[in-house]
Parts: sequence; structure tokens; C-alpha cells
Amino acid sequence: MPRDLEMPDFLKEDADTIHARMLENAPPDINLAEGDMFWDTTRPTADEKAELLQLKLQNVLRVAFPQTSYGIYLDFHGEIKDETRNPPTKSSGYLKVTGSPASYVPKDRVIYTESTDTPSIGFKVLESTDVNESGEAMVPIECLESGTTGNVAANTITLPERPIPGITSITNPEPLTGGTEKESDDAYRERVLAGYEETLSGSDGDYIRWAKQVPGVGQVYVIPEWEGFGTGSTKILIMDSNGQPANETLISQVQKYIAPLVEKNRGGLAPVNANAVVAAPEIIAIDISVSLTFKDDYEVSTVIEELKSNLREYLGSIKITTDEERTEYVYRETVGHVILSTPGIKIYSEQSLTINCGTDPILIPIGEVPALGEVNIL
Repeated sequence: MPRDLEMPDFLKEDADTIHARMLENAPPDINLAEGDMFWDTTRPTADEKAELLQLKLQNVLRVAFPQTSYGIYLDFHGEIKDETRNPPTKSSGYLKVTGSPASYVPKDRVIYTESTDTPSIGFKVLESTDVNESGEAMVPIECLESGTTGNVAANTITLPERPIPGITSITNPEPLTGGTEKESDDAYRERVLAGYEETLSGSDGDYIRWAKQVPGVGQVYVIPEWEGFGTGSTKILIMDSNGQPANETLISQVQKYIAPLVEKNRGGLAPVNANAVVAAPEIIAIDISVSLTFKDDYEVSTVIEELKSNLREYLGSIKITTDEERTEYVYRETVGHVILSTPGIKIYSEQSLTINCGTDPILIPIGEVPALGEVNIL
């Protein structure tokens, strides 16, 4: 979140204060009553100056610092530290295709989801793939559109744009993941500010910053010496910006960017010969059930989405446990605080709040990270 910027006093004057000072400086023998000429001609100037001070100049001051900047002005701050805002990414995955042996699915063929309440979504075949002797093939695909719209459920991509000779059925056995939206101001600001602290030494902070420079990466966890003390090994666990474990495509992109395995890291950002491996963490799902009372004048669906976003942010802040000397828990009290801090929620029933169907703190196992599962509003 952007920091609060304390405004100097000279930018806080309102229109009444400005106008009063203008009236005090009026020539002698001038009628200063409201509705008279002098009052009516000076009041618009006071209003305009107040708007200049309280809105325009205050915003100029905000965009001058990365801690409070936003939008394209934050992009300019990022360019100074060679940190560019990450664009949206496309989801990717595999189709399971059945058909006659020796048939194939051609590259660039588009397969669609069925159109229901939402428009059909297209996915492009990335490689020409032959059907094997058992009559099956796994075909790599990528969504035509960037963003979360391509993160579709399993068994929904079934309709080729036109028939493919020899192919009898097409589906995606697993959900597609990896589609993310354009990097938000808050996430981007965090990276820009981290750029001012760069060390370029291969520290944990370096690996986190480097991984987040790849579009689509969200939370990053670093486990040093994961192959044993003295091995110099580093494991980099990444989630996507939707709070889901990174898929194969994203893992490969981050690995290549930080430490290409086939080139002993030459060409990557990690120190030469660094033993750095990128993977997705094991996930422990956190299911939450609670009874809520909402404030008036708030759209319930919008409040619930904001609550889910806040819960993901809280769970993402929990550091990964790498040894038994430090343990992490998800506490009901903290979840309750997140609930009450969400705009639009008036109160929740403490008795109704459960985490994974219970009331005890949830222990996060070593090497695992919590991720938001089902949110059941009673």
C-alpha cells in the first residue's frame, strides 16, 4: 500500500481561508458583502486556488516519491532502478487428445471452451503433436488472451475451431493456470523500493527480487542450503500472482532468468556456478468458514472478493518454515482481525469462525506454504 504523505501546511488551505484573506486585502470603501461585485469576483479565484493546492499540487507531491506514487508515474520511478512493471501473462497447460495412431494435432490450431454464460475462450496449440500407438497424446497449449480469464477448470477445453482428422476427443484433464493480470501498483511499488536496496550478491533478497521481475510471479520463498550445510544450494519456491503454485511454464521462465541449469548460470542473474533451483512449493489449503454481518451501502459480492484478497495477502505474508527451530501457524485471532479490517464488514460471529473445520491454530509443515482454499460465508 502507498504510504500516507503528510502534507505541508501551505498545501492545506481551503477556499474559505483563501477568500477571507482576499477580502481582508480589499481596497478601502469596497462593499464586501456576499452577492456584491467584489465578493462575487474573488470567490471563484479562491475556489480555483484551493483546488490547485488541495488536489493538483498535493498529487504532484505524491507522484514525486515512489512510496506514494501511482500509475505511469510509478513506472517512471521504476525505470530509474531498471524495474519495469510486469505485463499480464497467458495461462498454459496440456490437452489430452485421443484418436487414431499416426494422426496429429497441428501447431497453432485453436481449441475453445464451450460458450455458456461467458464467451468462449480460445487456446492455441504450441507444438505439432503426434498421437502415439495407444491412441493418446498430451498437447501443450496457451491461451490466446492474457489475464486470469484463461485460468479455466479441468475438462472445459473441448471444441476445436474445425475438425482435426483422426482425432476423436479433446479435453484438458487438469485446470489451466498461469494467467495473471497486469502487475498492481502495490506489488510493483514493493519491487521498485527493493531496487533501492539491491546488493547483487546472491542473497535471499536478491533471489526474491530477481524472481519477481518475471511476469506472473507473486510470492517468493527462499530456502538456503536446502541440500545440506556447506553445499551452497538455494531453492527458490514461487507462487503466481493469483496466489497459486507456479506452473511448469512459469518455473521454467524463472529458472532460465535467474540460473540456466544447462549453462552453469552463465547468462542468468545468479552468481556463476551457483546451485539455484526453482520450483513450486507444496501447498496446505486453508479453508475458512464464518458468519458475517455486512454494512449498509456496500455490495456484498465486492466485499467478499476484497475479503478473499486480504486473506490471501495475510497467508502470503507467512514465511516458509525451513527447519524445526521455527514454526508458523495460522491463528483464528489473526484471521478475525483480517475480517474486521475489510471495508464493508460490520461484525463477524466469533463462534462461527473455523479454519479447516476447527478452532485450533493450523501448523504450517516444514517446506509448505499456506494458500487460501474455500471461503464459506454462513
